[in-house]
Amino acid sequence: MRVISVKRKALLRWGIFVLLALLAISGALWLAGEPAGTLIAGGGKNIPASTLPVLEEGGVKMSSAAKDGHLTVYDGKSWRPRFWSGVNLGATTPGHAPGELSPSKDDYLRWFGQIKAMHADVVRIYTILPPYFYEALAEFNAGSKDPLYILQGVWAPEDELVGESGQGGDALQEDATGMFENEIRDAVLAIHGQLKRRAVPGHASGKFDADVAPYVLGFVVGTEWEPETVKATNDAHPGMKPFQGTYFQAAAGASPFESWLARMLETLAEEDMKFGWQHPVSFTNWVTTDPLTHPNEPSEREDMVSVDPMHVSPQAGWKAGYFASYHIYPYYPDLLRYEDKYQTYKDSGGNVNPYAGYLRDLREHTQGIPLIVAEFGVPSSRGMAHYGPLNRNQGMHTEQEQGNIDADLYRSIYNENYDGAVLFSWQDEWFKITWNTMQLDSPAARRPMWRNMLTNEEHFGVLAVEPGKSGDDTIVLDGRTDDWERRKNAVSRDYPEYTLTVSHDEAYVYLLLHKKSGDWKPGEQPLYIGFDTIDGGSAKADKAPGISFSGGQEFVMKLGREKDSAIYVQSAYDYHTWQYGFVNKMMPWQEAWSQAGNGLFLPWRLPVSKPLVLPQSKKQVTFEDVEIGLLHQGTTDPKSGQFDNLSDWFASGSVMEVRIPWMLLGFTDPSTHKVWRYPYDAGEFKSQESKAVRVEPHLAGETAPAEPVVYKWDNWNKPASHERLKQSYPILKDAFGALGKQLPKAASSGAPAAKP
Repeated sequence: MRVISVKRKALLRWGIFVLLALLAISGALWLAGEPAGTLIAGGGKNIPASTLPVLEEGGVKMSSAAKDGHLTVYDGKSWRPRFWSGVNLGATTPGHAPGELSPSKDDYLRWFGQIKAMHADVVRIYTILPPYFYEALAEFNAGSKDPLYILQGVWAPEDELVGESGQGGDALQEDATGMFENEIRDAVLAIHGQLKRRAVPGHASGKFDADVAPYVLGFVVGTEWEPETVKATNDAHPGMKPFQGTYFQAAAGASPFESWLARMLETLAEEDMKFGWQHPVSFTNWVTTDPLTHPNEPSEREDMVSVDPMHVSPQAGWKAGYFASYHIYPYYPDLLRYEDKYQTYKDSGGNVNPYAGYLRDLREHTQGIPLIVAEFGVPSSRGMAHYGPLNRNQGMHTEQEQGNIDADLYRSIYNENYDGAVLFSWQDEWFKITWNTMQLDSPAARRPMWRNMLTNEEHFGVLAVEPGKSGDDTIVLDGRTDDWERRKNAVSRDYPEYTLTVSHDEAYVYLLLHKKSGDWKPGEQPLYIGFDTIDGGSAKADKAPGISFSGGQEFVMKLGREKDSAIYVQSAYDYHTWQYGFVNKMMPWQEAWSQAGNGLFLPWRLPVSKPLVLPQSKKQVTFEDVEIGLLHQGTTDPKSGQFDNLSDWFASGSVMEVRIPWMLLGFTDPSTHKVWRYPYDAGEFKSQESKAVRVEPHLAGETAPAEPVVYKWDNWNKPASHERLKQSYPILKDAFGALGKQLPKAASSGAPAAKP
């Protein structure tokens, strides 16, 4: 089963969001008539020139190079290795598709300062960003002897490589190769400040004046290679002669796909040499196409093919060298859970550490060249997509847990003799998708308009991107009501013992229950709240015994003791048991669940793994899911020492506050009022409009129906957002500060720096 490969395909996938990109770019067509990629002379802008030392030898300039097996920079006298600490930088902001490249120059300048303050030395970008990104980099680094470097990525033509139906395309086909080579050429032109591009949907455009070549630590070419693409390429060219170029070559026995990669690196080298420059180069790789064998990996596609960086090497004329880069997460693929040798591997601290065990195997295979982990990390999300060893799961982490796990992964990478670790990611991104929520999160073009707390992929950042224009524009679960008093969209209703107020933002529906006398004691007298979003449902709920609601409810919430508070879904409305029980028969299912009139409500769950069979032992691993409807009590005040980003409700004195992620109420797109339909009636996933959310509260013992709060809101197309450094930020700052700029562990024995 593919757990996170969808994440990578979605990272900058333009095709899904072409309409949004067209709308954003249509008014910005380039005035001049030069074609994309035209060489230009200087732009006349006041862009600071680099003061970094550059080695010029034999007509070739270098400021970074792979030397003696390490990724080094030139200090004016010698080549200095260090362990490179970095972050991956996304290309978008809320309300925008990734192809719109929406961050501003001010955003980049602000982020560079925060990233550098975190003791990161390098930022990795996945594609060519707008000209002002490079201008901001030049301005930020001006006069600095310790600059912020970049790893410049080159986005591969994914649609052509994946194929129309995902069966895999031949990378050597003319269209794919031509598009990729053009993108490589433009990337080199961009970093040398010599690119001019007319607007094309999904691509940066304009006049690139900033020469940032001295700040480029290296190039990382391509995306995570789908195994079907690698296989299709290899099958289409049996017996292909290994590529031999002026600067790069493929080894004897290299596959056709590996030869194609050598050819792409050759293209980059040729373009860089046109400016008399050389930079270290690499291509993206991941565990799915690593060169190792994993006999107990249950998914055939995860061990279908390999792409081996050791089958590509630079020729003598490429002095800047070559390095390997991998995306390695602690929860994917399943080999990290089921390979016996990893479950018993002990790291340098004597602790069992499957992640470090995999790192060790890969490091032993990749001898003699620098090796970095170009992506690693876990998300601080309300939802989860997969279990990992040592609780390093794909989601459901507090920000503090995220920081501690990421720091442990970072230290593992260092201790296993790697040359760098680039965290995924700097900022949260609202457009992202993952396998276990993507069908419920539609339409695709609306995803950037709201923050889905259940999609773990949206929450990998150490910079939280949250709803509201500022922190003051956010409802905080803290027992205070001043934030509620500022809300203009709130609706209230009086009940005998309390008032109920409802509000919302781009991430949550909020409830404020204010007791008229006395304090809330939910542990002694639970509170039940029904949510009616569309026609159907049941007025009785087994999870709210004795209570009659005024209409059919899709969801019922119970607020009681800490371990006895949850939101439940009407069984006939429960997409989870319908999809994985009734349709796919992966989990137990009961006929009674299909009838809303039975008044059965089920725990709100997400799948985290489909059934598996382990190849070696033939052991069957059953379907796995996780209950995400459990509600956690705590404060969401970032200034509090008790802050918990996973908190759902808070009670203090006469005030009780609740926040409910939109998808927990069945919304597939709250910005246009879309919810999913009753699946047994629809026969498939379909959505429809919800006119309002009818919120009906009952204290235990209140059996008669009550008049609900009918909450309505306007559609929105321009979400508000603001930034906040997560609690993971200072943890990673300390970790990066402890190891950053040190020699890679393998080089820390006091060996002298390489002489030019």
